Amino acid sequence: MSESPLGLAALAAVLAYLGLLLAVAWRARAARGDDSLSSFYLAGRSLGPFVLFATLYATQYSGNSLLGYPGEAYRIGFAWVMSLGFMMGIIVAYLLVAPRLYLIARRHGYVTPGDWLDHRYGLPALTWTANTLTVVAIANYLLAQLMAMGHIVAGLSGGAVPYWVGVVGLTLVILVYETVGGMHAVAWTDGVQGSLLLLGLAGVIAWIAPTPDRLGEITAWVAAQAPEKTAVPPLAVSATWLSTLIIVPLSAAVYPQAIQRIYAAKSIHALRRGITVMAFMPIVTMLPVLLLGIVGIQQLSGLEGVAADQVVPLLLRQWAAESVVLHALAVVVIVAVIAAIMSTADSVLLTLSSMLAKDFLGKTVLAGETSERLTRAGKTLSWVVVAVLVGVALQPRITLWGLTEFKMELLVQVAPAFILGLHLRAIHGRAALWGLLAGAAVALALPFTPVSRPFGVHDGLVGLVVNLAVCAWASAFGRRSRHEKAMKVC
Repeated sequence: MSESPLGLAALAAVLAYLGLLLAVAWRARAARGDDSLSSFYLAGRSLGPFVLFATLYATQYSGNSLLGYPGEAYRIGFAWVMSLGFMMGIIVAYLLVAPRLYLIARRHGYVTPGDWLDHRYGLPALTWTANTLTVVAIANYLLAQLMAMGHIVAGLSGGAVPYWVGVVGLTLVILVYETVGGMHAVAWTDGVQGSLLLLGLAGVIAWIAPTPDRLGEITAWVAAQAPEKTAVPPLAVSATWLSTLIIVPLSAAVYPQAIQRIYAAKSIHALRRGITVMAFMPIVTMLPVLLLGIVGIQQLSGLEGVAADQVVPLLLRQWAAESVVLHALAVVVIVAVIAAIMSTADSVLLTLSSMLAKDFLGKTVLAGETSERLTRAGKTLSWVVVAVLVGVALQPRITLWGLTEFKMELLVQVAPAFILGLHLRAIHGRAALWGLLAGAAVALALPFTPVSRPFGVHDGLVGLVVNLAVCAWASAFGRRSRHEKAMKVC
């Protein structure tokens, strides 16, 4: 059968899902005690193990995971199995940060990642620089989610619903339930979204591999028709693979939205339980995602550049045309994909709002204002920032994976100051600042030079090496501030 747009059943399911999100948000509003920063942005530090796992899971596996990763698998083939490795590496990186940071944050009442840097180093220039890079990186991440929403709606409808309607419509829903319910709404809706995602992935596996021989048939076809996508990767691709295995986990370890979930945990027990369950999710999630891209090589042709990010919508339309049962499963997967995109977008937006309100306005024009006043300012900023990003998203010029790489290469420069500061007292503020500035300068400048991506290594990893070298040298020969000499990190 030829592919066809999904009909009223899919539309009804998506509208019912969006209605459920708004209902959950209204209930979350009642659960929120007040409009303080801690209550609105951290759910009063009350997240138990199940909700914490659900919100971490739904946040980590985003629109890029469900659209960008299959698109990349379609473009490069089986070499994209590396995505499983770096998603597992993220869990290892969490363990470097989460337990110790939680205990310190609980004792000192942190709200944003910048609070840790302020406490650890007492150097405003370092905190401001790190926050600025982080805001740029996660705004870029949010942009990727907005683009993904447009791609999924336009692709599934066969263009009947324009790309811009998907971007604007789903973004408005996120803004409403987040403004109403804050972290309570985001965490609770993440529970719904994570459950739908797991159900949708089960449907993907049932469709792709209904028999043991099916995967072998797909692999044999790709090997015969597109041998470059099953061949051993060249040295440059392998170098890129290893580079990605380093920068993705380290940048994910300092995702501000993940850090705020660490702060929001009810107890150290809840945090450890949530991360323990997360350790199993890369295999559960990334294997179906990888296979979607590989199946796309066989069933779709001629998708280049940004167009390859439409692999999943196009496959779902083919799937839905095969039978009534598969149509029903396709509807479930559709809702799951939209849920994955929205769950990451709402988390990033909430964190972006908190940082702009507390770390920027709260230290300048709103210095000395109450916590409630800063929260209200953050809500307003959410709408302003989203309006700007929606305008950019309406003219997509880069792939979803390209946006992700840029985000990682920038955010990983913050990792030394953040992670080493937790474990090495010898690192001091000025050294961390100089390393951060040097690494960011290299990562941002290299793409515009003839030596960009040396031997396939990400420019951001080159910047990270420079960052660490400068930080180590300056820590060995520099002088610690009075603040750091007086402070005990515990």
